[in-house]
Amino acid sequence: MKRLVVAPDKMRGTASARQVVAAVADVARAMSWQVDEVPLADGGEGFLDVLGTRMRTSTVVGPLGDPVEAEWSFDGTTAVIEMARASGLALIGLAANNDPVRASTVGTGELISEAVRSGAKRVLVGLGGSASTDGGLGAVQALAPYARLSGVRITVACDVTTLFADAARVFAPQKGATPVQVELLSRRLDALVVTYRQDFGVDVSELVGGGAAGGRAGGLAAVGAELVPGFDL
Repeated sequence: MKRLVVAPDKMRGTASARQVVAAVADVARAMSWQVDEVPLADGGEGFLDVLGTRMRTSTVVGPLGDPVEAEWSFDGTTAVIEMARASGLALIGLAANNDPVRASTVGTGELISEAVRSGAKRVLVGLGGSASTDGGLGAVQALAPYARLSGVRITVACDVTTLFADAARVFAPQKGATPVQVELLSRRLDALVVTYRQDFGVDVSELVGGGAAGGRAGGLAAVGAELVPGFDL
């Protein structure tokens, strides 16, 4: 018997990883193949679909301040959070409707806070699809007081290697930023490097992947999160 391992990531804008797996598996089984279904995610959109188990929904602040209903997963020990569900560009109708200077990551921080309050000892965070280039400041502020993060292992799945200070130049245009706004956001990120160093004793400027999701990865690293390649996770 022939055997097929179906292990795709999502096809952005077309199908989730699980939908791709199901479509390929149906055809293969119709030809009497044995199929192993292994949907994957690298930290971008679809992270929760692949790694989530017991789903919950929380109301949090969306990228432009409006409330959104965000799904996340918690099995009693490990929480899985996908940034796009709380702070994603798709929530506001993509770049044409975004305010790239005002957009924030508060909602993602609120989801992590909810996970910690629920007793999570490990929190996995996927970063793809964000609307903001706020350097994670909104999320960091939402996580205060930081003492409650002691004993909680936060692992951030980065699907890029971009440095913190480069986040605006690389990603902000995709989120609707003009050249003038990109320059403004870059200066804001430079200032945040100093702020995070002073407030948390962490230099986010040279962290590989620190610029993921508009610097959200660097912001989480400042409060103790570990950044890892999403595919490895």
